[in-house]
Amino acid sequence: MYAIKAIYDGNTFKPSEPIPVTGEYEVVITFTTPLKKSQEKILDYFDTWDDELAETILDTMKDRQNFSMGRMEP
Repeated sequence: MYAIKAIYDGNTFKPSEPIPVTGEYEVVITFTTPLKKSQEKILDYFDTWDDELAETILDTMKDRQNFSMGRMEP
């Protein structure tokens, strides 16, 4: 079993890392966290970045989203 990250833009899935298999596979799709509108706009540029840079950007977006978890908002 392999797991990769991808972004769903409402129509298609855009893998954010290389797909490690070829051929036909049965897959399980899990929707984890919706993106904020400001985060969705940056995805327009994903096809122009290499895989490492795209992964770094996704990690940063996730870190920022989780930053305030557990904190009380004023």
